[in-house]
Amino acid sequence: MFRQNKVLTQKQMAMLLAMMIAIMPFSIDAYLPALTKIAASLNTNIYYIERSLSSFIFGAAIGQIIGGSLSDIKGRRNIALIGLGIYVVSSLLLIGVQNAGQLLTIRIIQAIGAGMSAVTVGAIVRDNYQGREAAQMFVMIGIVAMTAPLLSPLIGSFLESLGGWRSIFAFLSAYGLFLVFTLFFFLPQNKKAEPIRLAQLKHIGTRYIFVLKNWAAMGFLAYQAASFSVIVIFFSESPFVYMDLYGLTSHQYAWLFASNVIVMMLCNRFSAWALKRDWALRDLLRLGLLIQFISNSAALLLVLLLKQPPLFWLAPLIVIAIGAQGLISANTSALFMSNYKPKVGGSANAVLSSSQSLISALVGFFTTMLHNGTILVMVGMMFAVMCIGLILLYYFSGNQVFTHKLRSHNVN
Repeated sequence: MFRQNKVLTQKQMAMLLAMMIAIMPFSIDAYLPALTKIAASLNTNIYYIERSLSSFIFGAAIGQIIGGSLSDIKGRRNIALIGLGIYVVSSLLLIGVQNAGQLLTIRIIQAIGAGMSAVTVGAIVRDNYQGREAAQMFVMIGIVAMTAPLLSPLIGSFLESLGGWRSIFAFLSAYGLFLVFTLFFFLPQNKKAEPIRLAQLKHIGTRYIFVLKNWAAMGFLAYQAASFSVIVIFFSESPFVYMDLYGLTSHQYAWLFASNVIVMMLCNRFSAWALKRDWALRDLLRLGLLIQFISNSAALLLVLLLKQPPLFWLAPLIVIAIGAQGLISANTSALFMSNYKPKVGGSANAVLSSSQSLISALVGFFTTMLHNGTILVMVGMMFAVMCIGLILLYYFSGNQVFTHKLRSHNVN
């Protein structure tokens, strides 16, 4: 138990850890309503600015890999503070960027810092809480953290209208600095930093390779990455589609964006409700797959038939396709992790999160290369990536999802 902490209660610690996790959605979502304004200000095409989203996700994956491994050696608090320091400095530099190249480069550095900090949260909980207490901590963290993607675009839209798009990065700098001081004064250091030895690094690499060799789990990893890639495609293209093609204001876009998060939260809550009533993980996953497939297919069909269908037809389908992630993400993660024994659970989780980030970043970059000023790129890529994920899920892990008789794939 977390007895060392004489200042923060369990609820206060959950709030602190949730704020650390929230740095990711704040960094990704807050500037989406301002993408078109950033492109105009930097005198560049919108698809160059869209790439800054993929560059951030790519950098976050690097930060997760680096931070997760180093926190085992140097301590969670130390790595979290180093990551936040990198984040604050890079956020300050982003306020003064003058071209798209600077934006993309510094966003990668910013993301590395954010990833290093955020990845320590799960390890901090595992280190200090066990059993029911740990589960309660994750629930409390999740409840608080889920408000961040809901509020982020609204905050970004407000700041953009108040002080221009650069004020968004000023806000992120202040948020990161607030976390630095809060962690420094309130988060205990439960582990002394150790020197980094070559043998330790080799051991980490060996465990990652071991995780990747379990082919039965790779289908879940593939669809998790594909489903998250659908969200990244939406994040990359939706500012252009909704604000440029349909003429929404940044405030209207922020509210429409928030509807995606609300549906996702509702799906997440339904999943939690169903699990308490003994629904099988694979049944919930299949429901999510069906919903996402139907909504993505219908959206693509609409665009193919009408080119630019009415927004009140298209938007609900996109909202449902994105919201279905609330049924998919937790269940693919749980089914993926069920293929591994606890002793490799940390490495398996790191592989899952970093692979999801790396693959979705590459998909996001490819999507911006296809940008041609139409809606078809967004809905077509969402459909294509989803289909690839389904094929890989069926090929590698189909017997765990689509058959009646399950086999255990736990490995030592």
